[in-house]
Amino acid sequence: MRGGEVIDPKNHLHRIADVAIRDHKIVAVASDLAGYEAGRVIDATGLIVTPGLIDIHVHVYAGTGRRAYDGDNSVYPDGFTFRSGVTTVADAGSSGWKNFPTSRIA
Repeated sequence: MRGGEVIDPKNHLHRIADVAIRDHKIVAVASDLAGYEAGRVIDATGLIVTPGLIDIHVHVYAGTGRRAYDGDNSVYPDGFTFRSGVTTVADAGSSGWKNFPTSRIA
């Protein structure tokens, strides 16, 4: 990835940089990785590059529609999380003991 705004709070990094990824792991972050071998280069100019984000208040049980925050008032996590950089969610009570028989963890 070239030229993205890298924000990495853990490593106190906030600057325009290149990011090299090999075998699904970040192997280098630097201002210019021009000499680095890459199978594919993504132009990230104007984009933010950051570790996965956490959404601490979501309603993701799109189940039976029997409670106020499930059914149409919830979102399907696979369709609304990863594409926006969210890798972890905490459901804020869309399902409960009444929904246990219809809950399924894949």
